Amino acid sequence: MTIDGRDLLAVARLAADAGARVAMGWRERSESLAIEEKTGPRDLVSHADRDAEQAIRAVLSAYRPDDAVLGEEGGTQTGTSDVLWAVDPIDGTTNYLYGRPDWAVSVAAVRRSDRQIVAGVVVEPMLDRTTVASAGRGTFAGDRRMAVEGGRPLHEALVEVNLGREDQRPHSGPMISALAPRVRDVRRGGSAACALAQVATGRADAVWAPGLQPWDCAAGALLVAEAGGIVGDLAGRTPGTWPPTGDVLAAGPQLWDAIRDLLRPVYAEGV
Repeated sequence: MTIDGRDLLAVARLAADAGARVAMGWRERSESLAIEEKTGPRDLVSHADRDAEQAIRAVLSAYRPDDAVLGEEGGTQTGTSDVLWAVDPIDGTTNYLYGRPDWAVSVAAVRRSDRQIVAGVVVEPMLDRTTVASAGRGTFAGDRRMAVEGGRPLHEALVEVNLGREDQRPHSGPMISALAPRVRDVRRGGSAACALAQVATGRADAVWAPGLQPWDCAAGALLVAEAGGIVGDLAGRTPGTWPPTGDVLAAGPQLWDAIRDLLRPVYAEGV
């Protein structure tokens, strides 16, 4: 099968919508949800996550049976084409289980040969928001084309953060100390997909989210890039893809270098 970003985006939307319907269905009967810890109390999974991923995979299998799928809950399904789907059925499971709105369904199509993200969708069901992008064709929320805020100075920036992997958490205090005096404010919403969609749609100015997996950030990274933002890590920019380190810095062109300059000393030093 050929790789056409428009066709893949259409499939991504169908798959993400299917996952969102299942997740919202479980929200309506949340008292029945069985909740487990995967690696500890900060890493939760529920029937909703697994059922939503199954719904997403069913759509992908129906429309793109030759593609590979990498999902947070179901692992890797091999394929024979050059397309890999990176799927997070509920990014922000803890928020979801607490009834908070900051969680999202994230679906991205990636070209396996060079890790370029071809299409991406982030659905925020509790907010009734869907943000989509395909490579070279821009980012859209509904019929409106999105553009990352390009001229905001550092002291006016609203920055979304997370705390990273367990080995990165000791840097959290110094990281906040580096950012807070220099920016408008810092937020920790709890969903990387939501945070990246927020940057792409002007609800935040930057994201620093270390320790991510492809399913967390592939769709959101494309949303930011196609809206005119920059994505990379503290080593540099990663055009068209997510950083292999999983440490994602996303912001508008004027802010990206300035925020990286604040963060690099924090993560270069032992804590």
